[in-house]
Amino acid sequence: MERAELRAALFDALLAASVPEAFEDDLRRSFLDDGKDFALSEVEMDSLASMEFCIALELSLGITLSTQRLHKLGSTDAIERFVAEKLA
Repeated sequence: MERAELRAALFDALLAASVPEAFEDDLRRSFLDDGKDFALSEVEMDSLASMEFCIALELSLGITLSTQRLHKLGSTDAIERFVAEKLA
Protein backbone atom coordinates (compact mmCIF):
# COMPACT_ATOMS: atom_id res chain seq x y z
CA MET A 1 0.00 0.00 0.00
CA GLU A 2 1.31 3.43 -0.93
CA ARG A 3 1.87 6.05 1.74
CA ALA A 4 -0.85 8.31 0.32
CA GLU A 5 -3.39 5.48 0.55
CA LEU A 6 -2.34 4.67 4.09
CA ARG A 7 -2.58 8.28 5.20
CA ALA A 8 -6.01 8.54 3.56
CA ALA A 9 -7.13 5.48 5.57
CA LEU A 10 -5.80 7.07 8.76
CA PHE A 11 -7.62 10.29 7.94
CA ASP A 12 -10.84 8.38 7.31
CA ALA A 13 -10.40 6.70 10.70
CA LEU A 14 -9.98 10.15 12.29
CA LEU A 15 -13.22 11.21 10.62
CA ALA A 16 -14.98 8.06 11.85
CA ALA A 17 -13.76 8.90 15.34
CA SER A 18 -15.35 12.34 14.98
CA VAL A 19 -12.13 14.15 15.78
CA PRO A 20 -13.14 17.80 15.20
CA GLU A 21 -9.71 18.98 14.03
CA ALA A 22 -9.76 16.38 11.25
CA PHE A 23 -12.61 18.25 9.57
CA GLU A 24 -10.71 21.49 9.04
CA ASP A 25 -9.57 21.86 5.43
CA ASP A 26 -6.13 23.27 6.26
CA LEU A 27 -5.35 20.43 8.67
CA ARG A 28 -6.69 17.87 6.20
CA ARG A 29 -4.41 19.18 3.47
CA SER A 30 -1.46 19.34 5.86
CA PHE A 31 -2.01 15.74 6.89
CA LEU A 32 -2.71 14.25 3.46
CA ASP A 33 -0.53 16.40 1.23
CA ASP A 34 2.32 17.55 3.46
CA GLY A 35 2.61 14.56 5.81
CA LYS A 36 1.84 16.54 8.99
CA ASP A 37 2.16 14.44 12.12
CA PHE A 38 -0.55 14.82 14.78
CA ALA A 39 0.02 13.91 18.39
CA LEU A 40 -3.12 12.23 19.67
CA SER A 41 -3.17 14.78 22.46
CA GLU A 42 -3.40 17.49 19.78
CA VAL A 43 -6.61 16.06 18.36
CA GLU A 44 -8.15 15.50 21.79
CA MET A 45 -9.16 11.90 21.18
CA ASP A 46 -11.26 10.64 24.09
CA SER A 47 -11.82 6.95 24.93
CA LEU A 48 -14.88 6.56 22.67
CA ALA A 49 -13.12 8.27 19.77
CA SER A 50 -10.12 5.98 20.33
CA MET A 51 -12.34 2.91 20.04
CA GLU A 52 -14.05 4.28 16.94
CA PHE A 53 -10.67 5.04 15.37
CA CYS A 54 -9.39 1.50 16.02
CA ILE A 55 -12.58 -0.06 14.67
CA ALA A 56 -12.50 2.10 11.52
CA LEU A 57 -8.87 1.17 10.94
CA GLU A 58 -9.62 -2.52 11.34
CA LEU A 59 -12.59 -2.35 8.97
CA SER A 60 -10.71 -0.46 6.28
CA LEU A 61 -7.28 -2.11 6.49
CA GLY A 62 -7.79 -5.32 8.43
CA ILE A 63 -5.27 -4.20 11.05
CA THR A 64 -6.09 -4.79 14.70
CA LEU A 65 -4.96 -1.96 16.93
CA SER A 66 -5.99 -1.84 20.58
CA THR A 67 -6.77 1.47 22.22
CA GLN A 68 -3.93 0.84 24.67
CA ARG A 69 -1.45 0.40 21.81
CA LEU A 70 -2.95 3.41 20.04
CA HIS A 71 -2.17 5.66 22.98
CA LYS A 72 1.30 4.18 23.43
CA LEU A 73 2.02 5.00 19.78
CA GLY A 74 0.85 8.53 20.50
CA SER A 75 0.97 10.11 17.04
CA THR A 76 -0.25 9.63 13.51
CA ASP A 77 3.29 9.02 12.22
CA ALA A 78 3.82 6.25 14.78
CA ILE A 79 0.44 4.74 13.92
CA GLU A 80 1.33 4.92 10.23
CA ARG A 81 4.61 3.06 10.84
CA PHE A 82 2.81 0.43 12.96
CA VAL A 83 0.19 -0.16 10.27
CA ALA A 84 2.78 -0.24 7.47
CA GLU A 85 4.74 -2.91 9.36
CA LYS A 86 1.58 -4.98 9.86
CA LEU A 87 0.70 -4.72 6.17
CA ALA A 88 4.22 -5.67 5.03
